[in-house]
Amino acid sequence: MYKIFFTSKSEKELYRLASTDIKRILEILPKLTSIPFTQNLDIKKLTNIEGFYRLGLGKLRILFEIDKKKSEIWIRKVGYRGGVYRRHI
Repeated sequence: MYKIFFTSKSEKELYRLASTDIKRILEILPKLTSIPFTQNLDIKKLTNIEGFYRLGLGKLRILFEIDKKKSEIWIRKVGYRGGVYRRHI
């Protein structure tokens, strides 16, 4: 079982979103705690950044990193499609 952590920057990004989007994200995150992701989640490995993945929720994107040794998932970026990829992690 993995634990989910937010960076301070990603937490700020989360609470800048619309309240309905925040609710959707907070409902889906507990499904990330069991790896492999057996739920039908839209998760893809990022090709340009080693060890990072993205979770797609419609127009929302969550970029995260998995630390298998510590059983941790670090949420690095939260935002809308397109904009979340432009800024540095």
